[in-house]
Order: sequence, then C-alpha cells, then structure tokens
Amino acid sequence: MGELRIIGKSPVFIADEVVEGEIRFTWSKGNAEEVDKAEKMFKEYVEKGWLAIGEVADRKMQIFAFNPDLDKIVLTPLALGG
Repeated sequence: MGELRIIGKSPVFIADEVVEGEIRFTWSKGNAEEVDKAEKMFKEYVEKGWLAIGEVADRKMQIFAFNPDLDKIVLTPLALGG
C-alpha cells in the first residue's frame, strides 16, 4: 500500500484522510483506479513546481515521476528564503 501526502496546502478535495493543512491519499498497487487517482494528484502538483520526495524501505529521494511501488510520496511547495 502506498501513501501520497500533500503538505502545505489547505485540502480542496476529498481524499482518504484529511488533516489540517495536509491531504493524505492511499492506494493499493492492485487497484488501478486508486493508482490512477494518486498519479493524477501527483502530476497536478509536480507540474506546478512542487517538490516530490519518494520513500521506499526508509530511503528517501527526490522523484520526478509517479511510481506506485513507492511506500510513500510527499509533495511540498518549494520555500523561498530571504
């Protein structure tokens, strides 16, 4: 089972679990509908320039394409410092 977390944005649509300022959506690799929904959500934010971090077996890395085999994907907006 994979989990997509969108951090730093107020929830704007229904997901499995809604946390204040965070959207969480889980998918089962064998459920094509869930995988498609997670991939669409991923693409929507990455195309807007959000940073995507994938995690598998406690190893984290920046990713640029959706992979349903990852344990967790976290999307967050880039923070600009001054």
